[in-house]
Amino acid sequence: MNMNALIIFTIRLIIGLAFGIILTRLFKPDWGIYHGVATGVILVALAYAMSYYRESKK
Repeated sequence: MNMNALIIFTIRLIIGLAFGIILTRLFKPDWGIYHGVATGVILVALAYAMSYYRESKK
């Protein structure tokens, strides 16, 4: 993993966690912060899965 991949991963992780927490607070306000973090991790995993799928199609 080179530096560019590490920077991209960090940016995706921060944005994914932020959106995960926001989505959880909007749709399930009674859930805790851990559910928001889990949602963010799922979003980041999906971003990498779609990127892998897009590259494998070429």
